[in-house]
Amino acid sequence: MANRFFEGAAHAAAYAKFRPRPPTSLAERIVSFAKETQGETLKAAADVGCGSGQSTEILSPYVEAVTGLDVSEAQVLEARKLNKYPNITYKVSPAETLPFSDKSLSLVTSCQACHWFDMPAFYKEVDRILVPGGVLALYGYLFPKPIHENFGDELYSLIDHLYKEQLKDYVHQGSKEVYLGKYEAEKYTLIYKDQLRDESHYVDKIATVAELTGYLTSWSGFQNFRAKNGDEAAQKILENFQDKFIKTLKVSTTPEETSIPLRFHYFLLMGRKPSE
Repeated sequence: MANRFFEGAAHAAAYAKFRPRPPTSLAERIVSFAKETQGETLKAAADVGCGSGQSTEILSPYVEAVTGLDVSEAQVLEARKLNKYPNITYKVSPAETLPFSDKSLSLVTSCQACHWFDMPAFYKEVDRILVPGGVLALYGYLFPKPIHENFGDELYSLIDHLYKEQLKDYVHQGSKEVYLGKYEAEKYTLIYKDQLRDESHYVDKIATVAELTGYLTSWSGFQNFRAKNGDEAAQKILENFQDKFIKTLKVSTTPEETSIPLRFHYFLLMGRKPSE
């Protein structure tokens, strides 16, 4: 059974507002890999662990019907509320029992989510529902890197320190396997021999320091800290982070008035089910 760290309407709203949308180049790479054996038309795809839908939306232009699935009802409700694509639907479902018939999907994706899955059970389901030649794509992103000609490394170290030191006792192992390990642990080894890894994609996003802080609140480690230590202690961590970030930038503006470019680097693992 998948761990349920992203329950709750408030957390789902934060996830939707502050998590990045995957780059178009990544979506195109996945689709091109799938079309190598399936032709120009991809009839159906599922995005498992879809959260509030950012990773589901990128498939809309390329696949006739896309289903976003998440174990969290709150996340699915948020995704439905934000959905603007007629060929996308969202359902509540665990990753280990997918609501599709055998050999019915061209593509299965999962962004920043499979570290919460029971991987053997998930892989078994994926193999059941993929058509011959169908593709499984697992991907994720690392901590955002502030882009600044003078203070980029110092600013990044503040994010790194918060995760690795201040929240270290509250960060789940699965989270470390994505942010620090890039799904290189043995448990993520794909079940198909025809596979590849691509780490060339990234997306840049302009955010205020306040919005960057909001992104940090979407970390499961932060949510665990807040649950165990209360709102006041959690608020203090965020305020200290913002104060240090502003001081490092050497500006006098407020976090809400101070913008910084952020770069999210992605990693992608893809495997193709053998053709019959």
